[in-house]
Amino acid sequence: DSEQATRLNQKKSARRTHYFHILSKHIVQRCVDEEIGAIVVGDLSGIREDEENGESTDWGKHGNLDLHSWAFDRFTGLLEYKAEMEGITVENVSERDTSKSCSCCGRKHDANRVERGLYVCDECGTVANADVNGAENIRQKVSPNSPNLSVNRSNGWLAQPSTFLFDKETGAFAPQEHVTS
Repeated sequence: DSEQATRLNQKKSARRTHYFHILSKHIVQRCVDEEIGAIVVGDLSGIREDEENGESTDWGKHGNLDLHSWAFDRFTGLLEYKAEMEGITVENVSERDTSKSCSCCGRKHDANRVERGLYVCDECGTVANADVNGAENIRQKVSPNSPNLSVNRSNGWLAQPSTFLFDKETGAFAPQEHVTS
């Protein structure tokens, strides 16, 4: 039934918007609490287009549905609005090649991203969660004079202290160890 599908889609969209509001508020509040004056986010404009010709990339039926329903710009807009209310700036930084370059030695090689979530540098031997490696590359772009993080990032440990999960019972974010199932 088309009407039922429309209602379900609207309900899903409303839940997503609610979640984005809660998440952006949580991030901004953490920044206020930690006296952080700037948030850096990956610039995802053009993510749906092919790098060479600027036309939409065909990711297959399911890939296209996922990519085109991804509301990254809606979340970024909410984050920028809420951050501005607290005097926090939001800076967009290009993500180009951040998942292909080693955050320790700088070598760029497509094959270093072994699997979706694993980055292994064949030059210096760094093993890291691919997203953590990419985030570290972005941090180095924004703050090149801050010290490199020399910890074992093979299991995403670096990201662990800032991991918060959404608790459906309370409707809020809580540190991973405090979330009720």
